[in-house]
Amino acid sequence: MRRTKAFIVTVALLVTLMGTAVSASQPSSLSDVENHWARQQIMTAVEKGIMNGVGNGMFLPNRSLTRAELAVVLQKMFDLDYGDVDFIKAPVITDYYDDVPDGAWYTNAVIMMAINQVLPAESREFKPQQPVTRLEIAQAITRCFAVKKIPVITILMMPIYEDTKDLAESQDIAFVTNTGIMKGYNNYFRPHDPLTRAEAACVFVNTANVIEQYRTE
Repeated sequence: MRRTKAFIVTVALLVTLMGTAVSASQPSSLSDVENHWARQQIMTAVEKGIMNGVGNGMFLPNRSLTRAELAVVLQKMFDLDYGDVDFIKAPVITDYYDDVPDGAWYTNAVIMMAINQVLPAESREFKPQQPVTRLEIAQAITRCFAVKKIPVITILMMPIYEDTKDLAESQDIAFVTNTGIMKGYNNYFRPHDPLTRAEAACVFVNTANVIEQYRTE
């Protein structure tokens, strides 16, 4: 009888622990995206581990995405590393920038941005809290695909945007447009507008889909 009771208690405990593990693996509810237009994309980005909330059950969908946040997401999605570069010693953040603290949650990702030349910065300032523009994210994503040598096939078509005709980076805008990663609106791309975290979630989910499509072909 004692063995039977012990067995029942053990099974019950295991079921409880399994249930706890499952619930812990699920994204917590985000109270500020319930009625947001990008709720589905935001939740997909969170569920896939592409983006995280900012704490206290909040996502802050309308806050601008920062360069630090972009660096972390790109490093994670593209698995950026040292590539073909051989270092005598492991690089540290002070080799590249003066305004990024050592040991911050985004420090290693910023180092990978510098090594792979994904997010260029002026002088020795990375400006981690500066909002990312739509043009910057288009450039960064295009560079990541090139760095990782992911053979994306797109239609050779230049998008017709009224505000990108004179930009030297038009090829990057064409790449994200033709792959469906980013789109303009009413013939405008708004290259210098900051990107909100909600808009970024949409861009990142689209990017992850393209990565998955071409890495498995």
